[in-house]
Amino acid sequence: SRFMMDVGMLSPTGRCSPFDASADGYVRGEGCGMVVLKRLSEAEADGDRIWALIRGSAVNQNGASAGLTVPNGPAQERVMEAALAQAGVSPTQVDYLEAHATGSQLGDPIELNAAAAVYGGDRDIDRPLLVGSVKSNIGHVEWAAGIAALIKTVLSMNAGMIPAHLHFENPNPHVEWDRVPLRIASDNTVWPTDSGRPALAGVNAFGLSGTNAHVLLEGYGRPPGRPARGSGSRLPTGAPQPVPVCLPDPVASLKVTGEASLQRAARLLPLSGKSAGALRDLANRYLSWLDGQEGAASDPALSDLAWTAGTGRSHFPYRAGLVFADAVQLRHGLRTLAGSHEAPDRLVRDGTRKVAFVYTGRPGPWMGLAESLYRSEPVVRAMLDRCNELVGEDPGPSILDFVFGESGIDQHLRGKGWAPFDYAFACALTAQWASAGVQPSAVAGRGAGALAAAQAAGVFTLEEGLRLASSIGAVQDTRLGQDPQPALEGLEAAFGGITLSAPSIALVGGANGRLVESVGGLDADHWLGHATGPVGLSRCVKTLSRLGMDVVVGIGTGSGLGRTVREVWPEAGGTPTVLSLPATLSGAGESPSNHHGFLRAVAGAYEAGLDISFAGLFAGETRRRVSLPGYPFQRRRHWI
Repeated sequence: SRFMMDVGMLSPTGRCSPFDASADGYVRGEGCGMVVLKRLSEAEADGDRIWALIRGSAVNQNGASAGLTVPNGPAQERVMEAALAQAGVSPTQVDYLEAHATGSQLGDPIELNAAAAVYGGDRDIDRPLLVGSVKSNIGHVEWAAGIAALIKTVLSMNAGMIPAHLHFENPNPHVEWDRVPLRIASDNTVWPTDSGRPALAGVNAFGLSGTNAHVLLEGYGRPPGRPARGSGSRLPTGAPQPVPVCLPDPVASLKVTGEASLQRAARLLPLSGKSAGALRDLANRYLSWLDGQEGAASDPALSDLAWTAGTGRSHFPYRAGLVFADAVQLRHGLRTLAGSHEAPDRLVRDGTRKVAFVYTGRPGPWMGLAESLYRSEPVVRAMLDRCNELVGEDPGPSILDFVFGESGIDQHLRGKGWAPFDYAFACALTAQWASAGVQPSAVAGRGAGALAAAQAAGVFTLEEGLRLASSIGAVQDTRLGQDPQPALEGLEAAFGGITLSAPSIALVGGANGRLVESVGGLDADHWLGHATGPVGLSRCVKTLSRLGMDVVVGIGTGSGLGRTVREVWPEAGGTPTVLSLPATLSGAGESPSNHHGFLRAVAGAYEAGLDISFAGLFAGETRRRVSLPGYPFQRRRHWI
C-alpha cells in the first residue's frame, strides 16, 4: 500500500472519483464474485434463472504505455472492436458502458476517448452512450474488480435502472465533453429502451499485467424496467418448465390423462441447514420473503417457491417440511420453526437408510383419500384408470365406483367387490411414493395388501395381482355363508395361470411373518392363508426389525401401525420412523386435508433423512424457478 500511495495510485481523500476533475486515485477494497456460465439451450431446458447472455468477448495485451495504471488507447479500441465483431452488433445499439475507471487524471480520459472512438461513430447525439463505474460505489476490489463490474451491469439490466455513478461533480477537463457522444450516469438512470430490443452493455477491464478485456452483455427474457413474475421482486425467474409424469417400472407405459385438471390444494416447503440455528434463521428469511404475499398454495408465486426450494437447493441434515394450504398457514409454520429452540435430530447422510412398506389399509377409510389423490396426482390416476379398465367386464362395482363413493357402494365393502379396489389403490400409493423418490427395500402386508406387497416386490404384474385380488375377495365372501368350494377353485385357477418371479426385495409373508426367499414359498396355500387367516402385523414387524429397517411407511390409513411398531420393536434397535396416512370418511374426497395427509407423510420422510424427488409432487404442472433467500451461514470468530 505504501508503494501504491507513493506512485499516486491510492486516493488521499479516501474515495474514488472517476471522470471527475478531482480524481486522485482509487480506494482499495476487498471482495469476490461468482457467476455461473451455461449454454443457453441447456439453461432453458433446465428451467434455470437466466440473468443475461454473453454476446461477445475479447482480450488483448496493452503493450507499451505510460505507466502501470495508464491504458493504451489504441489497444483499448481494438479489444472493444473485437468483442463487438464477435457479438455481431452495431456499436450504436449498445446502451451502456461499465468502465474500468481507475480514477486518475491521465487514465480516465484515455479510456473514455477510446470508448467514444469505438461506440461514437454514427450514434445519435440525443442518445449518448451512458457510462458509469462501480468503483465509485464500492471502491477498487482489485482482482475481483472485473467480476464486480459484470455483476453490477447484470443487476442493472434486470432492474431496468443504472445506479448513480458517485462523486462526479466537475467533469475531467482532459475530455472534450461537448464532442464525445458519452454521458456519465451521475444520477439513478432508467435503462434506455429501443423498440423492445433487449438491453445491451459493454463491460471494460484492464489490469496491472497489461491485459485488456471487454465483454458484451445482452438482457434476457423481458425489456428493461419490467419486474419479474413470482415473488414480486425485480429478480429473474426461470423459463417455464413442464414437469413430466414419471411412472415407475413396470407400468411406465401406462397412459396418463387429465393433467390439466389437477387439483393440488397444498404444497410442501422443504427447509434444511447444517445446524439447528441455521434452520431457524432460514425460516426467518423465508418469513421476510413472504412479506406482502397472500393467496392459496396453488397460486403461481407460492407454488414456484415450493418447487424451487425442493428441486433447486441442497438438502442438509437438519430438516423441516412445512405443509401449507395458503400464505397464512405457511407464515404460521415458519414462525413456529423460527422460534423453536428444540434442535431436530442430526441425521447421518450415508445413503443406507432402509425403508419398509407395510400394506395395512382397508377400503372404507381409504375412499376419501383415493378420490382426493385421484383428482390431484396423475400417477395415482393412471394406476387406478388402468385397474378400472382391467375389471371393466366384471359384474359389480368398478374401481372408480369405489374411488368416488358411488351410491350403494357401502354394501360391497364386506363382499368381494372391495378386494380389487384395496389392491388397486395400494399399488397406486406405491407408485405415488415412488414418484416422490421413496421406494421400499422390504414389504409386508395382509389380505389384498399382501398382493400389493408382492407386486411391489416384482413377484407378478399389476394385472396378474388384480386377478388374484378378485379371487381372494371371492374366498373372503364365503364368510357370509356361501359355499366356499367354487371360490377356492377360482383362487387355485387364478394362481395356476400366473408365472411367479422371485422377490426382488425382501418380502415378508403377512400370514406368518416369515421372509419369503423363493418362489416355492408362494404356493396356493400361501395366498389362501391371506384370504382366510386372522389379520395381524406383529410378526411382520418383528421380521422387519431383524432386517434393520430405519423407516416404516404404512400403505394404508390410521395409527395402528405406529402403535404395533412401538410395542414390538426391540429397544436395542432404536424405534424407526413410522409414516402413516390419516383415515378419512367415504365421500370426503373434496376435503383439502386428504391431500395434506400424503404431503405430511412425505414431509415426515424428508425429515427422516430420505432423499425425496420433489419433482414428483409437481408432476403434470409447469413451474418456474424463482429467487429464494440465501443460506444463513452461522459465523464464528476464531482469534489466534
